[in-house]
Amino acid sequence: MIRIFYYSGYRLTVFHWHHNDCVASFAFNPGEEGIEKFTTYLRAAENTPVRILVDLIEEDFNKESIPHVGSRDRKSIIRRLIDRHYRKSGDYFNYNIIGRETTGRKDDIVLYSVLSNPDILQPWLKPMLETSTPVSGIWSLPLLTPKLYKYLSVNTENILVVSQQVPSNLRQTFLKNGKLESSRSAVVNLDDATIGEYIFNEVEQTIRFLSNQRHIGFDDKIEVHVICREQDIPEIQSRCHDTSLRFFKYHKLDEFEHRVGCTSYQSEYCNSLYSFACASIKFPVGHYGSSSLFRHYYNHLASLSLYAASILVVIATLVSSFSFYSKSITLDHEANTLMVQADAINRDYNKNLAPLEDKLKQSQIMQSSVLLTEKIQQTRTISPQNFMSDLSRLLSSSGVHDTNISRLSWRYSQRSSLPDESNDKDIELVNYADETPIQHFATIGGIIDPDNNTLKQSVLKTNQLAESIRKNKRVTDLKIQDLPVDIRPESSIENEIDIKNASSKSGKGNFLIQILMKDRQS
Repeated sequence: MIRIFYYSGYRLTVFHWHHNDCVASFAFNPGEEGIEKFTTYLRAAENTPVRILVDLIEEDFNKESIPHVGSRDRKSIIRRLIDRHYRKSGDYFNYNIIGRETTGRKDDIVLYSVLSNPDILQPWLKPMLETSTPVSGIWSLPLLTPKLYKYLSVNTENILVVSQQVPSNLRQTFLKNGKLESSRSAVVNLDDATIGEYIFNEVEQTIRFLSNQRHIGFDDKIEVHVICREQDIPEIQSRCHDTSLRFFKYHKLDEFEHRVGCTSYQSEYCNSLYSFACASIKFPVGHYGSSSLFRHYYNHLASLSLYAASILVVIATLVSSFSFYSKSITLDHEANTLMVQADAINRDYNKNLAPLEDKLKQSQIMQSSVLLTEKIQQTRTISPQNFMSDLSRLLSSSGVHDTNISRLSWRYSQRSSLPDESNDKDIELVNYADETPIQHFATIGGIIDPDNNTLKQSVLKTNQLAESIRKNKRVTDLKIQDLPVDIRPESSIENEIDIKNASSKSGKGNFLIQILMKDRQS
């Protein structure tokens, strides 16, 4: 429901619109009693946003030419005009650009409207603020007249719309090509003359005013559209006659409301028609008013936004919960399916494989034995006999014939390289389950005859023997542990002549070589 508060300067009328139907209407007279009843209504009625529609004699319309500038500068210029002529109306003016001049600087032509006496609204605005009634805006009735333009069947560019919103008021709004250019309000006293006489006199006066203000030329045609009650049309037609420059068209109020698409509630005047035009505005941005007047409306919008956001959050939460619930049902179903499959597998296992567990354990032992046997067969060629045979060939081909082998040790090894020192603890035991190949690990020690060789020759022959062994493709690593002479920095070499002494002969010419050799290829 949309509430419209129509104020004519004397009485305030409330219209309740539900879609296109006026479902209720209340009138409040001025004075303390009327204000008190209006306050009671505000407290009792649902506190929905309201729109204020004003039709006041104190509303002036002026047309000015201002420089063609930006929107911000244009508003500043118009505000200075308002401050110059209407000191109290800083928050109660509205303007529109209706064209540009064709000569000179081609200034903008601005039509601005202003409430010259905004204090007339205060007796009604005060209870609205006291009851925290959300006011969305203040609209001017003449500025809403262009919304009715398309329903008037216009034949010329200049039309004058005449309507009576209350018995004591007559509104005349001039439109040029569907755009408002001027509007006048006149007081009507039917005790002195008929409605037809008032309309005829006011129309003549308004047309002269428009000609003097150069809204129309003195020879321009103008259509006068009168919207009134059906019973008033004969009286008006008897007074208002068409001329070559003036044509009258009459619109029955009930038929015109039906044409617009609204249904009023016991309406005799056009105030309900204009209130519907105000209620049908999609985006409620009014013509007049200060931001302080609309603060309750802004709070209302904020509360609606929070309410909508909370609804969206609840919906999102419900959707997420439903999604999680659906996933949990799916997962439960899959878990139940897996449990059924696991039970079936366990049953098949207990039925077919459980009696074979003891045999399977024995088969594992047998498999290990077979693998061990295969490993031993693969390494059967790695033996001391084979190594000694291979070593004899290497020594015979080395060219060193005065070498005496005095030490020889042999064992298995799965190392990839020789240890740093000659230490049996560094050679790990053989693991037949490991895929690392098993190799010969041997230590050869001997002495080169010191009587027939100098120290230098002994060292050279030791290196020659080691190099001859290293050239064999099956030797993967070789290290000389001892040489016939100690070449470490802290040692000393005795005179060559002393080597022949029997007391110093022991240890001279001795060498020690470690070898890591692969197995023979079958």
